[in-house]
Amino acid sequence: MDFKSTLFKKGFSSANVMKNKKNLTSLSLVLLFSLFIISFASASSLCDPSISLVSQDPNPAVPGEYVKVVFEISGLGNCNGYAVKLAPDYPFSLDSNDSLIQTISSSPYVPDTKDVWMVSYKLRVDPAAINGDYNVTLEYNEGNYMTPFYSAKAFNLSVQDSRTSFDAVIQAINGNEVSIAIANTGKYAANSVVVRIPSNQSYYQASGIDGQMVGNLASGDYTIVGFSITPKISRQNQTTGTNPNSGINYMPQQDKNLQCDIYYTDNIGQRRIASLELPLKLTTNTTASGAYGNFPGSRRSTTTSINLLSSINFWIIIALIAIVAFFLYRKYSEQIKEFFSKKKQNSSSEEAPSWVKNHRNKLKS
Repeated sequence: MDFKSTLFKKGFSSANVMKNKKNLTSLSLVLLFSLFIISFASASSLCDPSISLVSQDPNPAVPGEYVKVVFEISGLGNCNGYAVKLAPDYPFSLDSNDSLIQTISSSPYVPDTKDVWMVSYKLRVDPAAINGDYNVTLEYNEGNYMTPFYSAKAFNLSVQDSRTSFDAVIQAINGNEVSIAIANTGKYAANSVVVRIPSNQSYYQASGIDGQMVGNLASGDYTIVGFSITPKISRQNQTTGTNPNSGINYMPQQDKNLQCDIYYTDNIGQRRIASLELPLKLTTNTTASGAYGNFPGSRRSTTTSINLLSSINFWIIIALIAIVAFFLYRKYSEQIKEFFSKKKQNSSSEEAPSWVKNHRNKLKS
């Protein structure tokens, strides 16, 4: 074989090799593009929602009370059902009749709308919880039931005891007029305090006004409010005795609790009610008695009127009498002056000594 023949064969082999390389490169590009398309399609159909905590009410939560938490689960368009399970940590818990697991059987997706699912739980806060931040965990997975293969995410909830506490005693009693001393014994201020005697209690009721505005009470301060309190007369009570002087039915003389409600706004702006019960013995024919006491510390300056309605009526009557007397005097002023002038003369004659009277009679004769 000569040199030309050998060169031709070698050139032909090189051309084939180059052609094969080009074919392999094209095939690789096709395969890569196919894998990209498959991956994109898989990603677009993957159930991978986003979960967030959207609200906590109240915020912060209060020990001994409930807090409502709401989670938003978005991006459920490709999910074939979904399940969540709350795993509360201390100090949070669910009531026994509430379910930890919530599910949807299919996707909530509706065209042209948000594909979201709102999930809410009502948690009880342990009364002994101290101020701070605590976690609650939400477990979740695709499908309409929880399986061992799930994901979990922790969320932070704040707890703060913003309530204050009160103590109260019967300060003074005069007939049916009862003065109550109320002290803010907690560590927070109580704002816009209103004291009421509720009408739905068993033994007593307020006559006239049943509530008084106190204002703000700082920690350690106290104030005194007064109400006119009368016992409730029920059919059962009416058979227990009779006042021998007036014949009025009365309650037996035994201690009954007077309920008093204190409305106030705490330091996070929540309106709250504290209810107190004070032992009190009050009948319709005897002077009342109860548990007396005095509070140390500063007393908030408040103006308290007992039986304010009666005081107003008294001054209205006095004003009416004065107005009538003024108009009568203007109309009959001459007659009134003449009347008092004659009376004065007669009085002077009667009070004069006998020898003066005799002298006057001689002058007249």
